[in-house]
Amino acid sequence: MRIALAIILIAAIALAVAFCLQRQNAVTGTITFDGDPTIPSGAVLTVELRDVSYQDAPSPLIASQTIPNPERFPIDFAVRYQPDDIDPRATYGLGIRVTLNNRLIYINDTAFDVLTRGNPTHGLNVWVIAVGDP
Repeated sequence: MRIALAIILIAAIALAVAFCLQRQNAVTGTITFDGDPTIPSGAVLTVELRDVSYQDAPSPLIASQTIPNPERFPIDFAVRYQPDDIDPRATYGLGIRVTLNNRLIYINDTAFDVLTRGNPTHGLNVWVIAVGDP
């Protein structure tokens, strides 16, 4: 009986540590829209984590999350990244877009820095705006 309890306890601790480590390697938050929360059926949400250190150069993609058919705002996201891909001297930002039939319908229109230089990593609230007609 004691051996079984010890095994269960060790497994629970291992799961808790794995969860904490996994959360540490993700940028998490909620995407919000100030309007009708319904998203057209068939839409695709993409959240990208990019290195935005250089203003006049392409922003390399670090990691992304795609959510098919998100249905309605607010939408929770978690972009997992590899810690070795993060340079503490660099600046990272989130890019969010919702497309329908490869046409952009929502996007974040303001910079949202994350991860380094004292910027947040978890519990983010990112706003998007409508672009064109869905």
